[in-house]
Amino acid sequence: MIIKKIQDNLMKARVNACLLFFSDPNFFYVMGREVDESALLIPKNGKPTLFVNALEDVKTDFKKVVYKKLFERIKRVVKHKKIFVLGINESKVSVKQKRLLNKFVRTKNVESIFQQARKIKTNSEINKIKTSCSLAELILQKIVDNFNFEYEDDVRKFIKLEAIKLGCQLSFEPIVASGKNSRIPHYSGNQKMRGGFLILDFGLKYKGYCSDISRTVYIGTPSNKELSIYNFILEIQKEAIKMLKPGVDIRIIEEFVRNRLGHYSKQFTHSLGHGLGVEIHELPNVNLTSKDVLREGMVITIEPGIYKDFGIRIEDDILITKKGTKSLTTFDKSLIIIPKV
Repeated sequence: MIIKKIQDNLMKARVNACLLFFSDPNFFYVMGREVDESALLIPKNGKPTLFVNALEDVKTDFKKVVYKKLFERIKRVVKHKKIFVLGINESKVSVKQKRLLNKFVRTKNVESIFQQARKIKTNSEINKIKTSCSLAELILQKIVDNFNFEYEDDVRKFIKLEAIKLGCQLSFEPIVASGKNSRIPHYSGNQKMRGGFLILDFGLKYKGYCSDISRTVYIGTPSNKELSIYNFILEIQKEAIKMLKPGVDIRIIEEFVRNRLGHYSKQFTHSLGHGLGVEIHELPNVNLTSKDVLREGMVITIEPGIYKDFGIRIEDDILITKKGTKSLTTFDKSLIIIPKV
């Protein structure tokens, strides 16, 4: 299904084929696995060709070509197949790789083909993201159930260790921001755990697909004002999610959130969300300048937040369905209060 979608768009782009190197996330998107030191040639019709190192033992349904010198082997196949215009993902191809290719074929950037294709997830992709979310929530539950961390980095280390136990990688470096540090959306320091709001933002990569969840808990006893502000952000997030459905302009959702925040809108210093899949940030764009329209099969995050005297962020991974949405993250969003450590 993915190959057919790519090939249809290669024809529209008027290229004979495209070439992906193993380090390109789109290689994994097409192959569904990592194959070191390899390259994948996708023709506009017919079966793709996988170039593999002579040292690798790889089983594939694609045509397999074993090489000793990669670019010489690619050149022979390109000439044999009469490929005159070769599509490449320029953002993932080195200057040297492009120069070597241009010695024997004209190249054209087809990055947008993959960006657009990856917007809509297959059922298999959705299931992997859903599993990734569930596994991340298992770790989150362990954190709040047995909260005895002295330093912020203790939580990061715990997340990393648990991810390994689950056979997963991290989607990105976890954000653990306590007390006043929660005012920094992408905080990366390591201080002794402080009382007040604590932002936990992390995700796992399960079979190549990312999750991304943020929950804000409270260490100590929140004031009535702090509890009120938290519930205000939570209500806005719920309202924004209810607005999601096929055919809706994404920018309208963020406009709604910023208007709803009122005077707090100046404290909302990042976009409302992002698409996610084989990369933690991918299309569709979820911001004020987005030109994307929601479609069935998209998976996006919705993560309103405010950052001033303290920070609050609540983030969920949302699947756009035929009639509305399904939240792939289901962890409780009521404010969890942890006795002061």
